[in-house]
Amino acid sequence: MKPAHSALRALFGSKKSENDHPLFAGFLVENVQSLKREEVNKMGITLNSRILLGAASILAAIALITGATFAFFSDTETSTGNTFASGTLDVSITDQNSDDLFQGEAVVSDWKPGNQTFVNFDVKNVGSLPVNLRGFAAGTWNVPALDSQNMVKVVQVERWDGSSWANILSNPSGITGYFYWSPNGNNSALYTVNAGDRAQLRLTVEFDPDAGNDFQGQTFTSSLQVEAKQINDSTSW
Repeated sequence: MKPAHSALRALFGSKKSENDHPLFAGFLVENVQSLKREEVNKMGITLNSRILLGAASILAAIALITGATFAFFSDTETSTGNTFASGTLDVSITDQNSDDLFQGEAVVSDWKPGNQTFVNFDVKNVGSLPVNLRGFAAGTWNVPALDSQNMVKVVQVERWDGSSWANILSNPSGITGYFYWSPNGNNSALYTVNAGDRAQLRLTVEFDPDAGNDFQGQTFTSSLQVEAKQINDSTSW
């Protein structure tokens, strides 16, 4: 097969140069222009591709920067199994300087009108919370009809201060109602009894001198009641 330029020479004749032939020159110009347009188109595609790729890269970079702007490290810890155990509030009435339940010292025999006797006891805090205390004494005769005469009464309440008995409250006519574990026996400036500690008390109980013969040979059974509350001024009894 002949080369393309030989075929062109045969078609357009033999001149000094193929470019001298007007038809050949026009053909060349048109083809060159076509080639240039193709190259320009290719360049446009390449340029557009590069622009698009560049824009995509910029957008990706912006996305990364934006993400980095709002991103932060965080950590969450959870503590489980936490328990809150409530304390206990409990007191017991015991014999003085003993953990034995109070009973023996309350027994009095051959009691006569006008006699006074001491009733010593402790109130021990056997709970886990510090407490305030109050109490009262009461009792009944074995013959209910005698109760209304009120011939047995508590005339004094004392506390052991570590070296001697100190008066808390006294009334020769008899103390009625509650006495409080406090400096004056009233519901103010209450003493605190911590867990394991004890309040030591002594009551002076009197058999009224005016008791008549109908009390002979009878038995009076007394009882002590002590109440405890947690140490908080807003807590009611």
